[in-house]
Amino acid sequence: MKTDAELKADLMERLDAIPTVNASDIDVIVTNGMVTLNGQVDTHQTRFQVERTARRIHGMRGLQINIRPGQGAAKRHHL
Repeated sequence: MKTDAELKADLMERLDAIPTVNASDIDVIVTNGMVTLNGQVDTHQTRFQVERTARRIHGMRGLQINIRPGQGAAKRHHL
């Protein structure tokens, strides 16, 4: 089983590979193999991509996704 640090690093690396995701908009928390994602993305499609990517990580004990689609993330990037 992967350590919390390995799970987090693996997930963050995969999230960075998604062109529509800004890693600073997603907070990745891993505790005893339980992964929680918090944050906001631009669209529902991007949220779906994040969820699909997270579910592909092997070694997690559980996954909680608290990511909201909306315009807030996009506006922050254009300031």
